[in-house]
Order: sequence, then structure tokens, then C-alpha cells
Amino acid sequence: MAQFEDLVLVVRNLSHRAVLGGVIFGDLLLNTSETLHALQACDGDPSNTNLVVLHPLDTSLVALGTTVQVEISTPRPAFGLLSEDLDSLLQFPGAHINEPAHYYLLDIDYYNKESVPAAHPIERYRAVLSFVRMLKTCAAFLDGQEELLVFVQDGKFELPVRYRSHDLNSLNLPMLQCLMTVIPEGIHRDQCASIMAEAVHDMTAKLPAAKRFAALLENAHDLKERFEKGYQLFAAGFSYERIRDEIEAARVEYSGKIHKVFSDIQNQLLSIPVATIIVATQMKESTKVDGNFWISLAVLLGAFVFMLLMHFLLRNQRHTLEVIGIEIKRQKMTLEKEHESVAKNFEDTFNALDKRYRTQRHMLCVIEMVVVVGFAFSVFFFYKLSAPIQQWF
Repeated sequence: MAQFEDLVLVVRNLSHRAVLGGVIFGDLLLNTSETLHALQACDGDPSNTNLVVLHPLDTSLVALGTTVQVEISTPRPAFGLLSEDLDSLLQFPGAHINEPAHYYLLDIDYYNKESVPAAHPIERYRAVLSFVRMLKTCAAFLDGQEELLVFVQDGKFELPVRYRSHDLNSLNLPMLQCLMTVIPEGIHRDQCASIMAEAVHDMTAKLPAAKRFAALLENAHDLKERFEKGYQLFAAGFSYERIRDEIEAARVEYSGKIHKVFSDIQNQLLSIPVATIIVATQMKESTKVDGNFWISLAVLLGAFVFMLLMHFLLRNQRHTLEVIGIEIKRQKMTLEKEHESVAKNFEDTFNALDKRYRTQRHMLCVIEMVVVVGFAFSVFFFYKLSAPIQQWF
């Protein structure tokens, strides 16, 4: 009975080799006893090898030094696979998740029982198979027939194991090999598997199902970073999701407080034009200390009282805003002290709050300047309309 090694030896020694419709044709020079023995073994086991000697028809005449013409159709799959290239091999059922027991790749002259150099396409292929086995430990189960990993993340989440040779050529092999060792044996195995499953879901949930696995291969570095971040949170004894929710709640709360500082005085702000610019128009021209003079003086005193009250109101709002600013800084310092490993992930949130805080503070200063300038206009108009004041000065 023939061995798959015999068929590989025959195929390797074919000259003028051609592949048409999956059928291999070629001439075989029987220049060694090993080649002759391999041909005789394959010719005697056609049910496995599907090898036919086209010429000469009488194989009893075959001897050393003879050249024969052979035709090899697809061998029996359980016997071995003759594939034109890796993509053809991956079309074999289950080849995306398990390496076939016996196969030979024509394009790179590779038999799978042979060793391979570093970064060889087969080494990359085997690394991906190890990656699949790692993901299997994180998934709910692996459907071998459908080549499908199934996770339980916000319901049923499917990850079809689909990739091609060009996905293997572009992957970061050292990073992928690092990922194979991130799930430890021992008491933390289940927690680490859950962290990896969540990282896989977060990275690929929004992608079409057929592109998910290839995206993991392409972004192995990102997957490793997500896992490490999640593991750091687990090791620190808290949930990243919980911290993120707390920071988001704080962001909404502080944004509301900062906004309220301004909205609480909106009605008073509407009276600024009335109490400053418009009030000045109510002043009467006077050439002596008479009724018009006292009316204008009363209007000016009203504007002054208004400016004073607005000053205390704005000062109170500034103090309130400063308290909010102190709370924000305290929250940030607490996060950096207790959860230093993830604090940098929330820098954008605190930067946005700080920017909003400074904007509101500047707005309050601008409003106070407007009130002061408005009162200055009132004083100017009072001076211009009151002759007695001009004479006194």
C-alpha cells in the first residue's frame, strides 16, 4: 500500500509539470530506486493516490532509467491533499481551524512533515491555528463544521474563522505569538478568557461577520493592548466599565453644574442693557440744581446700586464656579491616585471639563466688564447733561 510520502516524491520529480482543473500531468524520470519504488507503490494503490501511468501502458516494462507519463487526480482526502497553494488548502473543510494531517503545496514545494524556516508561510499558518485554539478557550464553543467561534457577549456573537494567504503574509507574527500565551493556567484562567472575549467583541462587533477574524489578525497589537488594559483593571480589583460609567456620570454632573452657574443669572443679565445704557437715556439735561438734576442723580444712583448688586452676584457665581473647579481637580487626582493604570484613558474627559470651566469663568469676567463699562457711560452722560456738576469740577 502506498504512503502519501510516495506520492509527494513522484510529484516532486515530475518534469514538464502542469495542473489543469486540479489534475496534475508530467513526465517522471525513474533515475533512482526510491523514485521507481514510489511510482510502483502509487500505481498499485489507485484508490488512494488516483495516479494513472499514461505511457507506457504496460507498467511491467518500467525500469530504472525509464521516463513515464503520469496523471494524478485528486487523491482521497483521508490519504492526503495535493494543493496548488495555501489558499487551495484552506478550501478543504476544517483547514481554517486544524492543519490537515498530510498535504503538499505545489507552489512552494512543501510537504507538511518537513521543518520550515522562520517566517515561512506555513509557520504563519500554524501560528494562526494556535491563535484559533487560544480563542476557543475564550469562546462559548467552536463549531468545527462551520468553522465558527461563538461568544456570549450581549447575546450570541459569532466570529467566523475566515482568512486567506494574504492575511497571513501581512500579520505581525511575533505579536500573534505573544497573544497565544496571554491566557494563563490556574485560578485566573476564566477571568482572562472573559477579558479576551470582551476585547474580541469590542474590536469586531461593528464589522461584517466575514471580515472579523481577518481584522483580528491585522490588528493583533491592538487586541493585545485591549486585553492588557482589561487585565490591569481586573488585577486592580475593579471593573473598567464601572470606572468609565462613574467618570461619565461625573462629567454629566459637572457639566450641568458649570452650565447652571450661568443659567441661574440669565434673567439678571437681561437687565444689564436696561440698567446701564437705556437708563442713561432717562437722564434730564439741567442747567441748575432743580428737579431734572435730582432725577438724573437718582437714575445714576440706581445704575450704581445695580452695578454693585451685579458685582456681588457675579462674585458669588465665580466662587461657586471655583468650588466646581476644585471638585473636578479632586476627582481627577483621586482617579490618578487610585487607578493610575487607566487614568490616562480619561484625560480627554477632564480636559473637556476644564475647558468648559475656563470658558464660563471668562464669560463671567466679560459680563462684569460690560456692567462696569455701562455704568461708566451712565456717569459720562450724567456729567455731560448736568451743568452744576461740570461747574463743581
